[in-house]
Amino acid sequence: MTAAPSLSPTPAKKKSLIARLIVWLGLAFVAVVVLFALAVLNNNYSIHQRSRAEFNAQLDKAIESSTQWILSHPENYGNPPLMFMVGDMAEMSQDPRLRDYVKTYLASPRLHIPGAPMTWYYAHWAVPSEAVPFVSRSTPVSTQDRWFGYASAPDKMELPPGVHDDMFNPTKFSWGIRLHLQLYALDIYRHFNGPSPQLNAVINPVAEGVAHDAYWDFRVNDAYYQRSAAILGAGRPDLIRSRWIDRILDYQRPDGAWNYTWYGWGRGIAEFSFSETDYGHSTVQAAWALYMLKYRYSDWIAKNYK
Repeated sequence: MTAAPSLSPTPAKKKSLIARLIVWLGLAFVAVVVLFALAVLNNNYSIHQRSRAEFNAQLDKAIESSTQWILSHPENYGNPPLMFMVGDMAEMSQDPRLRDYVKTYLASPRLHIPGAPMTWYYAHWAVPSEAVPFVSRSTPVSTQDRWFGYASAPDKMELPPGVHDDMFNPTKFSWGIRLHLQLYALDIYRHFNGPSPQLNAVINPVAEGVAHDAYWDFRVNDAYYQRSAAILGAGRPDLIRSRWIDRILDYQRPDGAWNYTWYGWGRGIAEFSFSETDYGHSTVQAAWALYMLKYRYSDWIAKNYK
């Protein structure tokens, strides 16, 4: 009786299958690298450079539609750093609608709460003339509130040991903390205390690090708008590429808002969400960046659009 033929692959077939898998993986890797390179190029360079008239028309339309969106969403009152930006927008533009929006915020029950000293700082961020109480280092305050509070009133907010050195360390932080916490704290410090050689020695390298991140991160999400806004808030429009602003303008929603995610891809590398309910964080930051370009850095527009 003859033996039944073996159903297991021969060594030659196994080697052939492994070789094909290696080729497929290699091709997939090359495809990912090529797609990433194209995405980075698209993030930083424009094939068509719009004229200054085209840019200004789109900028004005974006500012007006985003302003109307902000005015119709008082839930932004619940995010004091956003109200710092809205207050700055109102001051830059002298738009009576925004000024009334800020006045309503100041009269809201969210502020000036007895026993909650940070609620005075929340008002102060939106309107710098608002007085703030002294807050000792022993008072329970979140890290962000303490940093931003100190930035707006260094003589009123005590910092725990080492925190001042961290805030003014140009190389300690990277990526999200450098952007969302440190650079915004330095922006607020600059806004309330003015530029100085000591501040410039910190804020410039931090802003340059954020601009480096902006070069590589092509995802037009909340962090994308935040980077341009924070860099402009640092007084460094020279770091802003016109392509970044073009993409911010192009990704504005028809209702005047901006999405928090980019096709569901959030701020983090592994952060995904396909059900957005809060557009305020992304919208106010994008609008703040556009307001600064129009009212504070018109020379940047003249340089980048002919």
